[in-house]
Amino acid sequence: MFKKFFIVFMSLVLLCSISFSQEKKILSIEEAIDIALKNNGDLLIAKINLDNASLDYENKKKDPTTLVLALKQSELDLNLEKVRYENTKLQVIQSVRNAYFNVLEAQAQVRLNEKQLTYYEEVFNATKAKYQVGNATATDVSQAELNYLSAVNSLKTAQNNLTIYWSQFWQTLGISPMEGVTLKEPELKSFSFNFDELFNIAKDNLPSLVQAKNNVELYELQVKLYDNDYTPKATLISAKNSLESAKKSYEQSLNNAKVTIAQRLEQLNASLKDLEIQQKNLDLAKENYKIAQLKFDAGLITKIDLMSAEINIIKAENNYYSSLHNYWKNLDSLSLAIGKALY
Repeated sequence: MFKKFFIVFMSLVLLCSISFSQEKKILSIEEAIDIALKNNGDLLIAKINLDNASLDYENKKKDPTTLVLALKQSELDLNLEKVRYENTKLQVIQSVRNAYFNVLEAQAQVRLNEKQLTYYEEVFNATKAKYQVGNATATDVSQAELNYLSAVNSLKTAQNNLTIYWSQFWQTLGISPMEGVTLKEPELKSFSFNFDELFNIAKDNLPSLVQAKNNVELYELQVKLYDNDYTPKATLISAKNSLESAKKSYEQSLNNAKVTIAQRLEQLNASLKDLEIQQKNLDLAKENYKIAQLKFDAGLITKIDLMSAEINIIKAENNYYSSLHNYWKNLDSLSLAIGKALY
């Protein structure tokens, strides 16, 4: 009795360990991003710059001889390095997501080409059989063979592309290739964004805007400090001119940011609408396949017709996930346009 119980127990342990190992082989996009953030060289440099700016500001605050202008400059530099660091993180996330999606789409293309190769091989064999009984011409056979050979080449190209994209993916993560890793498709997460809210976020987080705003604040302080009887008038005039120039530059940066945010927001909304269309196309392809399966079972269509319907499903699936990937890419682009992650 005990021996039987022990065998059952060990079987369950083995089953659980196998399931666990299989789960560990799935690398989610979130996990991939975490790996890249820990290994990215640009982010490491940005962190060093941020730490140095923070140290400089703390030292200047503690130093009683630090002048007001120097302290303000250090404070603004620290603020700028903070947003630059966050912006670098966004760039890393975008790079990882692009590399991740490239692998998924390359895998999908391989699956499609494999199915198409099987299809064209079946058509080629059927055409040769028809030719043997006089129901097809030599030209038909040649065309079928050409389609088959083309499918072979397309599959080889897709497989080579997949290898390249895997290599680029591991390079983006900054680690050596991991064996037996599987990537999974992302989920759809819908968001509702308001342009004015996005623009306000950009004012405090977009590096170009923060830097332009810092220049205005710095020159405003200079004008305030130089507006006295013991500072040369020429110095005050120069500071005022610099302030006006900084204000114009800041205003131009704000206008540019508005245009970019509006464009990225429109692209995001358009990709969401396209995703809805691709979902309907996928549903239709699945329904058509069900009908084709019933017709095939009833002897109304051939195996080749059924294979064609199956290929249409794969194409529709690829189009849907490509649209989903594009949606997430546009979300990354919008995040970069305002300097803050929106997910």
